Amino acid sequence: MKTQKLVTYKEIANILGVSRQAVQKQLKGKISSGEIKIKMQGKTEQIIYNSLPKDIKNSLIQARKNAPASAKKIIDNPKKDINFEKELWAAADKLRGNVDPSEYKYIVLGLIFLKYVSDSFYQHREKLKLMFSDPNNRKYFIPDQSAREKMLEDKEMYRRKAVFYIPTVARWEYLREKAALPNIAEYIEGAMEAIEKSNPEQLENVLPKNFVRLPLEANIIGELVNIFSKIKFDHDTDKEKDMLGRVYEYFIGQFANAEGKRGGQFFTPRPLVKLLVEILEPFENSRVFDPCCGSGGMFVQSTRFLQEHHQDAAKIAVFGQESNNTTIRLCKMNLAIRGIFGQVLAGNSYYDDKFPDLRADFVLANPPFNAEWDPDRLTEKDPRLMYGTPPASNANFMWIQHFIQHLAPNGMAGFVMANGALAVGGKEGKIREKIINDDLIDVIIACPPKLFYNVGLPVSLW
Repeated sequence: MKTQKLVTYKEIANILGVSRQAVQKQLKGKISSGEIKIKMQGKTEQIIYNSLPKDIKNSLIQARKNAPASAKKIIDNPKKDINFEKELWAAADKLRGNVDPSEYKYIVLGLIFLKYVSDSFYQHREKLKLMFSDPNNRKYFIPDQSAREKMLEDKEMYRRKAVFYIPTVARWEYLREKAALPNIAEYIEGAMEAIEKSNPEQLENVLPKNFVRLPLEANIIGELVNIFSKIKFDHDTDKEKDMLGRVYEYFIGQFANAEGKRGGQFFTPRPLVKLLVEILEPFENSRVFDPCCGSGGMFVQSTRFLQEHHQDAAKIAVFGQESNNTTIRLCKMNLAIRGIFGQVLAGNSYYDDKFPDLRADFVLANPPFNAEWDPDRLTEKDPRLMYGTPPASNANFMWIQHFIQHLAPNGMAGFVMANGALAVGGKEGKIREKIINDDLIDVIIACPPKLFYNVGLPVSLW
């Protein structure tokens, strides 16, 4: 029996270079009339390839010649390419050479971000072109060609739809044409500077600009550009399902693994983040706060939770603080890729609380465990020390009181904590006793070992 070749709407869209919705619209009548046969794989409709109209098949054949390698696999083997992130990581990591992972990650993640914002810009630009050139569109039709071209460069037309405006020198196709040049690093740095200048409110001093300084050969940087050119991004689909979001998240985890202990400064294992969010269940119009936000995983998972429960992920306010300036940049890129806009500020949460008046509906955090701190820099009247002042040798209960202070009257906190906080005595034991007596702890979940890349000590979720 001959095996039937199956494709999804998105796989067709990836090869044709159009949105999934455009494919669905074109095929809708033919599917309902039974001309196109479909099968259900779980909740996903899969189209029998041989039942596609000839014009679609011919378009696929023609488009396939110019399609990225990842898209070509769809027709040859229509099963979802679940190893795509691993293949990209293997290729990118192979090019790293002797460059330290802590430096290399900003180069690689910066390029992924650049690909994302460029693809988003291109797709919205194409929509604007159609609107401006359609005589039937009374609101947006512009008869004069030069006036249309000028309007396509109007930054406000992109900002209205939460799309970053990308100057010509920063657009991905422009950079891909320069990938083989010996000064490609200068072109990429120029692109990063141009994007920041065009979008200062969200991206000022965020993007990496050390491509020239790093000991990477020009051909290596050019090859990275070619590698990430394989990623196809559909800005019309659910952001969590887009390929670039998956790749960025996967790469963050891999870099955390490569950096070992240092990696824990910006990455919390996704299973822990997912469990915390699913227990707290954030909702629309809620305020989510993470005072040690790292790369922003708590925020990403919170918006993902809303999407999975058919709520508007844009209707959530996120507030973050992080003491490491380079990690903040990584976080802001991560949030921008997901379309999450909030306040993420630099500062040490112990001594420089950037949100003293914030009372959040949800506090989600993975603070540094057993860290030393200086209680003498705070006054006894600091409202966060309501249950007592922890010793300088361990800030665990400083963090816990910080979380409590920032909760709204009906707010809830969920955080990762070293197991030592469960049994320690002295000042910390007395603070813990007061917190328990005030009935503030609902549940503590013991976690299995070896969840973290950076530490081996056991942890719990509070």
